[in-house]
Amino acid sequence: MKRFIATTALATLVASPVFAQSNQYNPAEGPYLGAGIGQAKVDNDTLDSLEQAGANTDDSDTATKLFAGYRFNPNFAVEASYLDFGDSTASASSGSDSANLKLGIDGFGAALVGRLPIQGGLSIHGKLGMIAWDADLSGNAVINGQLYQDSAGEDGTDPFYGVGAEYVIDRVMIRGEYERYDLSNNGEDYTIDLASVSLGYRF
Repeated sequence: MKRFIATTALATLVASPVFAQSNQYNPAEGPYLGAGIGQAKVDNDTLDSLEQAGANTDDSDTATKLFAGYRFNPNFAVEASYLDFGDSTASASSGSDSANLKLGIDGFGAALVGRLPIQGGLSIHGKLGMIAWDADLSGNAVINGQLYQDSAGEDGTDPFYGVGAEYVIDRVMIRGEYERYDLSNNGEDYTIDLASVSLGYRF
């Protein structure tokens, strides 16, 4: 239910000005859509502790994003997004015993975007927003031939920020970004660094 409410609110945020706009393209304002791919790295105390204890950990994975926004003028826009940060894993074994953990995080974001046009279709931007996120942890272990399995979930709403550069050719957007997501719930912190490239289209 929480995810449905977040999705509805963000869709309304982006769609409201779109319905009010004319069909004529204006390079200084209007709606846009895009998708991106990148590399996400998760910094988490639990994963760090497992690595220090000798477990094999992988805290980086391919991340994907979808975003929709509305540019009100050359310097200001609002943007909604869905992000999948991929999975972080940890594994360990001793003789015939073994254990594996997997952590997956995704979420819906909403941000204010400030842009600085430089020349032609090139601009740089910064963004500040909030993300409603879900983290799913699953694990299994084989000890003395017995299989154990368990899973848990956490969620929350936390801030994020980012910087990037964008180039527009006709209506096609090419964007590179770095974003940081600072997530926290019940004393467990996740810091996610995301570097991505995206393609988009301005309407």
